[in-house]
Amino acid sequence: MLVKNEADIVEACLQDACRWSDKVIVIDNGSADNTWQIVQQMAAENQKIVAFMRYEGPFHIGIRSKAFKAFKHEMTSNDWWCVRLDADEFFPSDVRQFLQSVPKKYCNIKKESTDYVLTKEDLQTLDFSLPFAQLQPHIKHYLPHKRRERRFVRHSAILFWLEKWRYPHPLGRTYPNPIPVNHYQYRSPEQMKKRYMTRQQAKNDGCGTFKHEKGNNWEDYVLTNQQLQEQFSQYLTQNK
Repeated sequence: MLVKNEADIVEACLQDACRWSDKVIVIDNGSADNTWQIVQQMAAENQKIVAFMRYEGPFHIGIRSKAFKAFKHEMTSNDWWCVRLDADEFFPSDVRQFLQSVPKKYCNIKKESTDYVLTKEDLQTLDFSLPFAQLQPHIKHYLPHKRRERRFVRHSAILFWLEKWRYPHPLGRTYPNPIPVNHYQYRSPEQMKKRYMTRQQAKNDGCGTFKHEKGNNWEDYVLTNQQLQEQFSQYLTQNK
């Protein structure tokens, strides 16, 4: 798990991850809020959580490989890596049962995310001073399309991960059935501003990712209820 300025949500995410994982290894990429302090406190109280390290350098996609290299000696061929656990993602299904059901011939699994968003009407009506656990049930709008990205890789003795890579290799065959994820990328106006600025800085630093971020400011990612409904209608028409 790689975090930066996720103080509003990191506690809820770690609690959810501990529900299905054996160990959650956290790297902080120079948070300016109290994200790292929350992680350290939770790690002191829960042995599943490892406050592994702070990395103050510029973001790059392979930072997670540092945790892989440090803990791979603990793994066996019966284990799975969650090679990317984002601090704004929650797995609603029984992850352990899902992984146990995957035939041995498949070695990696993609997530299929429901991407929740805030509408302009939400910005006027929701109480963003609430802790995320209380705010979460009130964030009800989501985008029509489902995005897929790799999340789990079956461990093997030949698996290795260079820092310039997004994932470890060799990946092997991809399981055709994705695992569902609820993705809360937008949670308040303040969080959206910070998210936009953090990602713009990473792009300027040459991180090589976030190319899908096309907005000129954080408000470009806020639709009205009607605009979101129109997106759904267009999506349904195109995918009949």
